Amino acid sequence: MKNVTTCPNCGTENPLYKLNCLNCKTYLRERIYNLDLWKVIGLLIESPVKAYRLIIQSEHKNFIFLILALFSIKSFINARFLSLVYSGSSTLKFNFELELLTALGAGIIVILIYAVIFSSVNLVAGLKTRLKDNYAVFSYSLLPYTVGLAILFPIEIIIFGEYLFSDNPSPFIIKPSLAYFLLSIEGLLILWGLYLTITGIFAVSKNILYSVFSGLIFYLYLYGFLFFLSKILFN
Repeated sequence: MKNVTTCPNCGTENPLYKLNCLNCKTYLRERIYNLDLWKVIGLLIESPVKAYRLIIQSEHKNFIFLILALFSIKSFINARFLSLVYSGSSTLKFNFELELLTALGAGIIVILIYAVIFSSVNLVAGLKTRLKDNYAVFSYSLLPYTVGLAILFPIEIIIFGEYLFSDNPSPFIIKPSLAYFLLSIEGLLILWGLYLTITGIFAVSKNILYSVFSGLIFYLYLYGFLFFLSKILFN
């Protein structure tokens, strides 16, 4: 398995991230120093593969810690909802600041661990990738979670108020139509995130089967993390 750039001067195959040819040092592409967040978001909507190539080839992986922080906050909220499903607790009983900090640290580390595993698997498969590129690819694939946090969560708070985190009564009893509508939007954001993950892995590997399999494994991993987070924070 390989995803290479062929040098126009000597024909040497180079990893996608290389700026200069390994053999003759010819420039293979334009140098990219930093990422423009809004440009990347636009490309992720319009042409995700181009966006991920830009992310991989950029020297500085801007904004990934901001994205991961927002993803961690969203995971913290989702973990609370998940805890209601199996615990039946109708009140918030936790140290908010401490638990949120725990979720922030865990979110950043969990994605890093997966990026390390993914990089190792790529190496075994003969695909030359860099850890920082893979970490950035997985981080940017989590942008739908930031959309959910920035747009959907405030709407849910406005509509349901303190009952958003309650099962007595639950939002699905108070305003069932709105609750199920918002839940469907959450589902669409999850599917968008899965699509971005698969596309990002495809940009790295150029192998569709590997991309689909790895993307599904990543999401199983994410929801395993979410379940674990709900257990340690709200049990």
